Amino acid sequence: MEMQLVSHGNFRIWSQGCTVFAELKGSWNEEAALEFEKEFIDVASQMPEHWAHLVYLNDWEICVPEMMEIIQRLVTWCIENGLVRAANIYDPSDMKSSLINKMVVQQEGAFLRAVFDNDADAAAWLTEEGFPTSITS
Repeated sequence: MEMQLVSHGNFRIWSQGCTVFAELKGSWNEEAALEFEKEFIDVASQMPEHWAHLVYLNDWEICVPEMMEIIQRLVTWCIENGLVRAANIYDPSDMKSSLINKMVVQQEGAFLRAVFDNDADAAAWLTEEGFPTSITS
């Protein structure tokens, strides 16, 4: 009998203008991270030369260690493929901050990441940085 690995945690990815949005929820396992990586690259591949990313992390819970290197690999792909601004949205949490900081660089070359506790401020920052972003529910 073959065991089917089931993905834990879920996500939604969409784009608007030069911004790729993602909403991450639940506790993730390696399968969820691999699915996210694949779908994110599909969407981000349609972006212009330079693009931005806004990600909702409030409902995202702690992940398995295997997820770390998948997300690090995805971040490297994004930066190599034109991502220049990333806005992370979550309520301040030391544990979440330290996990995210391990997976995603703060600054590398033209890339810059910032953390916000609400999407209005995140969208305003991306817009100021040259990536007009508006929040639609």
